[in-house]
Amino acid sequence: MEQIESTNSQEQKCLGFSYGTTLIMAVAFLTGLGLLGIYAASSIKGAEQFKDAFIFLRKQALVAAFGFALIFIFKYIPFHWIKKSTVPLLIISICLLALILLPGFYIKVAGASRWIRIGPLNFQPAELAKISLVLFLAANLSRTTCYIDKFVSGILPNILVFGVFAGLLLLQPDFGSIVLLFLVTMFMLFTAGVTRRFLMVTMSGALAAFAGLVLWAPYRLNRILSFLDPWSEIKRGGFQIIQSYLGFQNGNLLGVGLGESQQKRFFLPEAHTDFILSVIGEELGLIGVLLVIFLFICIAYLGFKIALLHTQRYKKFLAFGLTVLITAQATINMGVAMGLLPTKGIPLPFVSSGASSLTIFLITAAILARLGYELSSESRSG
Repeated sequence: MEQIESTNSQEQKCLGFSYGTTLIMAVAFLTGLGLLGIYAASSIKGAEQFKDAFIFLRKQALVAAFGFALIFIFKYIPFHWIKKSTVPLLIISICLLALILLPGFYIKVAGASRWIRIGPLNFQPAELAKISLVLFLAANLSRTTCYIDKFVSGILPNILVFGVFAGLLLLQPDFGSIVLLFLVTMFMLFTAGVTRRFLMVTMSGALAAFAGLVLWAPYRLNRILSFLDPWSEIKRGGFQIIQSYLGFQNGNLLGVGLGESQQKRFFLPEAHTDFILSVIGEELGLIGVLLVIFLFICIAYLGFKIALLHTQRYKKFLAFGLTVLITAQATINMGVAMGLLPTKGIPLPFVSSGASSLTIFLITAAILARLGYELSSESRSG
């Protein structure tokens, strides 16, 4: 019996190391593809606006180097530091999101106030809110006093924290991040064992709120209409998705070649951020798009396996929540780029240009990989 337990422990140790290392390799590959795509999509824009074709690539590469240094650091820091950072990060996230209410702190771009300026740095607080919410949900749902079948003691605290984030994000407005955080919250509550009745009631309420917000803001209704029939709504939002379609069509199976995209020549808005998958599809073809999808599937598989293998509730919930965060955001971005979902300003994790997004998602990957390595330490202690 002891020999069998020793063998299982050794297998878990090897699996934990393998999952963590493979996950980092998949993230590194995606980040590398992102750097190629960012240069291809932004070189002309950089040369035209800043007289520097490498400006977006250089910024992203520096952030990537910093992020991978963090991945190395996270492998060795005491794990309980991560859990102890939950409340401070939650407070910081709420405070940063609340700065939108104070003139002079935020930067308004295209009618949305989603960035704040801290000295020479511009930061998007919504990105920090994503990981803060997952950390909070994991800590709260793993409490011994959290009875998920009780509304007040089990469900309400999670809904309240999400509601605070959603209310502050609505002021920016950042409807896409609200949808993402809602999905993460519901998936984690479902994993914790919330009743189907609660899920049905909550989803019905969310759909009603979604319809109300769409009718309240005409630009959201335009996005829905342009999603349903982009060709008849070219002037009100359809242009972007049509150009994305053309990018995929031009790429065909093998693509037109690196640097040869036509859509990046100011035809496709936000080519290096929200619609970078379209540029990858045009230059690397269907093969390139399938490679990106495959890498995200690998990350999802590894993340969920890490969650299943953990015996500690906190680590299990944390691994699951972080995996859902990455997978849900990637799915939404790719769905938008392919015309399967209405347009949302959500970047593709690890791939899209954006210092805030890349930093937070590399930290997310670092924690997830660390949870994989933690399987090894648990097998030793067991």
